[in-house]
Amino acid sequence: MKKEKEINSDLIEASNYYLTKELPNNFHKWGEKKLNTFIEGHLWQPFEYWSAEDVWENIENLASGIRAYINKQKG
Repeated sequence: MKKEKEINSDLIEASNYYLTKELPNNFHKWGEKKLNTFIEGHLWQPFEYWSAEDVWENIENLASGIRAYINKQKG
């Protein structure tokens, strides 16, 4: 459960780098269509022509990188 909360928090944080509005706390309960609609509705200008799937993939990659960095710092 804690790991799932960490992952969701990391995804929310990472979404700030691609979206004009961060993912809400309950985004993980959404279906793919609702998530894609949210992403498409809040794309930051440099990513406005990217597909929702591509943006989501980048959000996931950044979130994973954030977590790896945090874990590395904890030693």
